[in-house]
Amino acid sequence: MNCFLIVRVFLSQAAELAQFIQTKRDLGCRANYVELIEEGINTHSYAAKEFWKILGGQISYQSAGTPDEDELYESAIVETNCIYRLVDDKLVPDDDFWGKVPRCTLLSPKQVLVFDFGSEVYVWHGKEVTLAQRKVAFQLAKHLWNGTFDYTNCDINPLDPGECNSLIPRKGQGRPDWAMFGRLTQHNETTLFKEKFLDWTDSKKKGTIKNGHEHLNENNKEQQSPEQNMMRAYDASLMLPLLQTPVRTVLDGVDLGRGYGPVAGDDRRHFEISTTAVDIWHILEFDYSRLPKQSIGQFHEGDTYVVKWKYMVSTAVGKRQNPDAVRSAGAGKEKCSYFFWQGRNSTVSEKGTSALMTVELDEERGAQVQVQQGKEPPCFLQCFNGGMVVHAGKREEEEENSQNDWRLYCVRGEVPVEGHLLEVACHCSSLRSRTSMVLLSVSKATMYVWHGCKAQLHTRDVGCTAADKIKEQCPLEAGLHSSSKVTIYECDEGAEPTGFWEALGRRDRKAYDCMLQDPGKFNFTPRLYQLSSTSGEFVAMEFFYPARITEEVNSLPFLQEDLYTASQPALFLVDNLHEVYLWQGWWPQDSESPGSARIRWDADRKCAMETVLQYCTDNITKGKKVETTIYHAKQQQLSVRVSMTDVCTDHNVYLHLCVSQEAEVCNQIILVEDVLARLCKTTYPLADLLARPLPEGVDPLRLEIYLDNDDFEKALEMSRDEYEVLPGWKQVNVKKAKGLF
Repeated sequence: MNCFLIVRVFLSQAAELAQFIQTKRDLGCRANYVELIEEGINTHSYAAKEFWKILGGQISYQSAGTPDEDELYESAIVETNCIYRLVDDKLVPDDDFWGKVPRCTLLSPKQVLVFDFGSEVYVWHGKEVTLAQRKVAFQLAKHLWNGTFDYTNCDINPLDPGECNSLIPRKGQGRPDWAMFGRLTQHNETTLFKEKFLDWTDSKKKGTIKNGHEHLNENNKEQQSPEQNMMRAYDASLMLPLLQTPVRTVLDGVDLGRGYGPVAGDDRRHFEISTTAVDIWHILEFDYSRLPKQSIGQFHEGDTYVVKWKYMVSTAVGKRQNPDAVRSAGAGKEKCSYFFWQGRNSTVSEKGTSALMTVELDEERGAQVQVQQGKEPPCFLQCFNGGMVVHAGKREEEEENSQNDWRLYCVRGEVPVEGHLLEVACHCSSLRSRTSMVLLSVSKATMYVWHGCKAQLHTRDVGCTAADKIKEQCPLEAGLHSSSKVTIYECDEGAEPTGFWEALGRRDRKAYDCMLQDPGKFNFTPRLYQLSSTSGEFVAMEFFYPARITEEVNSLPFLQEDLYTASQPALFLVDNLHEVYLWQGWWPQDSESPGSARIRWDADRKCAMETVLQYCTDNITKGKKVETTIYHAKQQQLSVRVSMTDVCTDHNVYLHLCVSQEAEVCNQIILVEDVLARLCKTTYPLADLLARPLPEGVDPLRLEIYLDNDDFEKALEMSRDEYEVLPGWKQVNVKKAKGLF
């Protein structure tokens, strides 16, 4: 069985839904994986041919319209929703939800409901419904399914929204053979059914943990009233506790800790982990090659590599009086594991090839681990004993890369054995006062180890070790050769020699967040949360540095690409101790953005701002003074960048994608309280609601709720009480006639 995902727009949402259907075996799916087919890209692949074969052959189809068409479609398709309740032996229309998006308040254990969505008809019954009621409802729903449908008074035909199939009239007998008739029981609904609801929250998601990083609000279980937005702010008190669990890696059922040294087993026995050999293969699209010994540890961000790690697991023994004095009790057992390291700019085909190459390279069976650049676990980093370097570009472009005489690297890692260097733009703006940097002159074989004025002592040690490794190995990838006699100079921020600034263009302390005049010690680890409602409720997911050490200060645990590579628009909370930022992403110009998506985005922003303010309030009660501001993706705010490493990327590539109407916010700091006040505004003059574009945060499908009583009666020519007793479809018609829909 196959599960296909053909993408025209909304890639991330569609991929998430398809992955859910496949993994949860929803809708009867039994596929082992999801086949991705992108329109206009891989249409001639085997998967695409199989896809069209299942549909009866490839034909021309209607192209995607403009975002305005999507908005009109979403508002019009809602009008066709028909919801019935079983009363005695009849199906009675539900006036409260007729022609509206259904809500969870409809569903009750003692109710039987029939949902007619045109191409989908569902019979839903609660868990306390009798067998006789179920049979009656099923027979009546079948009669509805086979009976006459009439959409002549609707703006759209849900059976043929594009009106491109002459065989499907607006009024006819029986549904097409491709339409869906389903019977659902309470707590066993399909994801396709759940997606029809405005406020569906899967209770099974509450209390679960995603990759050990997600904070879920178990206290936020109250049912929303229809007058409120479907999302609530997240309980910020759940975000405050620090994670104290040490990093551990389990391979083949064995806890390897950080991949070296003594490790305590679950049965209180101690083991000693030691590396015996490391081999690396560079993966090309249709080939691979083994790296020579002097190139082990040299990576490129545009490439993919397979790393074979051979290690020894020995039983360690020691005196009970001195548990730290352990020693190996024998040769132990040798094992191996394979890491698929994927650079941030490596191609999809190379990533796939790396997995296929493992079949050929797997002479000794071992665990296989995927490693993304910037997310390397300690057991991977320690393979290179502090000598790992990630260079810009691709390995096959080394001749072009070596033309740059000066190279600048940022020091990462908390202990020397796990230390590694990440190449960044050779410019003043790449400097960070909270870390150490390595500046290399290829032609002069000179290296400067620069320590920021707020760099931790252990960070300085890691930087010095990494520089010594370059001097010892003289890697060709860095532009050196075996006969190079490298000279290392160590300097502190504020006391740099002249040669240091020659490489960076000019001395410009304002180009980065220089902290020479700041009296603070900066002995804290920044925190980063992604705020999102994609799971059905608004949650905060904290990002953790995979190689963190809980007892050490990690000054730069994140990369700026953590923000920019997230599915946009995105919301992040950046906690820099005394200042908290709400980072707001952008709407990509090449993607569709219907009105409903804008409504959800405004709701998410409102929840995010409320969460940020509560987070700061809870921090203040702990004696911290915190300032909150909104940081847009188009701003390069220094105080935000100081807590992240900026890799070799010109973020203008991302910034130009921002929507043009947000241009006025680019060059100013915006307080969270000010924007939240605008989003929380509940009353607008009639003229503002008739104008376009609508005010920020206004739901275009419910404009009437923003009117005061006088404007309401003036606009709709009836009182609010008279309006609210009307069926849903009549309310829609009244608003359309008055230009409020």
